[in-house]
Amino acid sequence: MSPETDAVGSPERLPAVFMFSGQGSQYHQMGRELFEADAVFRAALIRHDAVVAEESGESVLERVFDPAKRKSDPFVDTRFTHPAIVMFQLALAEAVQAAGVRPRYVLGASLGEYAAAAVAGAVEPAQCLRLVVRQAALLRDEVPGGMLAVLADTTVFDDVPVLHGTDVAARNYPGHLVVAGTTDVLDRAAAQLRAAGVPHQRVPVEHGFHSYLMDDVRERFADCFEGVALTTPRVPWVSCVDGRLVERPSAGHFWRVARRPIEFGDTMGAMQARGDFLYVDLGPSGTLHGFAANNLARGSRSRSMALLSPFGQDPDAPARIRAAAGGTA
Repeated sequence: MSPETDAVGSPERLPAVFMFSGQGSQYHQMGRELFEADAVFRAALIRHDAVVAEESGESVLERVFDPAKRKSDPFVDTRFTHPAIVMFQLALAEAVQAAGVRPRYVLGASLGEYAAAAVAGAVEPAQCLRLVVRQAALLRDEVPGGMLAVLADTTVFDDVPVLHGTDVAARNYPGHLVVAGTTDVLDRAAAQLRAAGVPHQRVPVEHGFHSYLMDDVRERFADCFEGVALTTPRVPWVSCVDGRLVERPSAGHFWRVARRPIEFGDTMGAMQARGDFLYVDLGPSGTLHGFAANNLARGSRSRSMALLSPFGQDPDAPARIRAAAGGTA
């Protein structure tokens, strides 16, 4: 059977979907306990950090594990957060696969598409990391703004008129969206949202991803892919741009990832039509685990789980996921 029609196994052996998150999921000390406890995760991170340091001249691990920083301290410097998110997710994927779990699908959201591409076999991990380092330098110098998560649907634009000066950057599940815009517009939007009693939170990023603020870097964005070999994925790779399989990856696809909204809700709808799965969030914060759980239909056999969280890491996470997946391959 093709991946689109593949029948799922028994409830004890749900096929795994590896989910990779994007900017905003990072924090200082992320994965520290797992780094100390899991040899595969540790070796992968050290290997990836060496690639990033060769390209950028600086160690990401030294920034992430800075002993002077607490988890709650701001960590938004794109030069470090961009490669950090990808390399940590690649290392998590390697640790989980070493524990015996193989993905039936990989699913990328925003920056997470780069990790998904590498795990799917569409790009070599080292090339992937060099690419995101180059992009981080471009974004830091050229793309202003920020992002704001709002616990509401798009009718909130009627109650908070200043939101019309932003772009919808993500639709994650009913009642949860993200907008992007300039800093001053987001400040005014936050004030109006508070006055309207609408829960909201600034996303810890330096740029207005998935919005008109990206448009000025389109040509230079494509230049970052010079010398990067993209091939047909070996593992079915689902994009949160539209919920479809990425069959011919290209610089153009990754531009759509950066410019268009994250349609996580629609993507989960497409995944549920494909069958029942164990959704494994390989991001640092467990963000997509929460999003996935909020999208699952009532009565679904699918489940969602995360490896890491800002509220504590589980050094036995790979083995726990293997048990939850029933050793599925």
